[in-house]
Amino acid sequence: MQIAGKTVIVTGAARGIGRGIAGAFARQGANVVLADLGALANRTAGDWNYALAAETELARAADDIRERGGNCAALEVDVSDRSSCQALVDKAIAIFGRVDIIVNNAGIIQTGSLAEFAESDWDRIFAVNVKGIFLLSQSALPRLKANGGLIINIASVAGKRGFPQMGAYCASKFAAIGLTQSLAAELAEFSIRVNAICPGNVDTAMWFDHLSKSEWQRRLHGTDTVEDTFNAVIDATIPLGREQTPKDIAEAALYLARAENVTGVSLVVAGGFVMN
Repeated sequence: MQIAGKTVIVTGAARGIGRGIAGAFARQGANVVLADLGALANRTAGDWNYALAAETELARAADDIRERGGNCAALEVDVSDRSSCQALVDKAIAIFGRVDIIVNNAGIIQTGSLAEFAESDWDRIFAVNVKGIFLLSQSALPRLKANGGLIINIASVAGKRGFPQMGAYCASKFAAIGLTQSLAAELAEFSIRVNAICPGNVDTAMWFDHLSKSEWQRRLHGTDTVEDTFNAVIDATIPLGREQTPKDIAEAALYLARAENVTGVSLVVAGGFVMN
């Protein structure tokens, strides 16, 4: 697929992996819709375990692309809500005239023993990490069918291997990979390719605002600070010896956009953490 001139919707684009992917597509000449909670975070996030992306972060991400000469729009979305997903697609079409690529990157995490895990947290994780993929993909399908489009789902190494204290998150990412494969098989007749990317350990809010602060992580690695915990995880799990970056994941997304005979894969970008 030629990327220049295509319209790409990236969810969870205000920061981290989503912001990196949005910027990479913009530099290749795509029209990019950066979609995130924005002001909706104040109304929908509730008392979550770390701060979700705010309106100012979404605006800064869009400004960064424009300052570098890219073409973009910043739009609010709650991927767990059907009407919000449909409105996002409709607005993208109104602005750019087409939708070609969906990057389902929005995701959240909560950890804890499954014996004590809150049902409401389980439901929230699946509403964003799995249902969000379903709702936005379904909303965009009429346009993707017309254009022979592409869907990229951001899963995780936690969708390849189960980890203690991460049952809900792992289950949601396993589900994301299964959904990717089913969509790839179902949509091939329309020349729509569907793939997933499985990042390893990336310096994001999930890690620094939650996982690295978790008591079980600190006990596991014998660390005291957030930075020491993150670095200990890298040293213990990554054969190539460094964390993954938004740039690493963005390069994988660009590859999948261009690889016209690749569909149904779950591409691991984790420095050797998971080798399958």
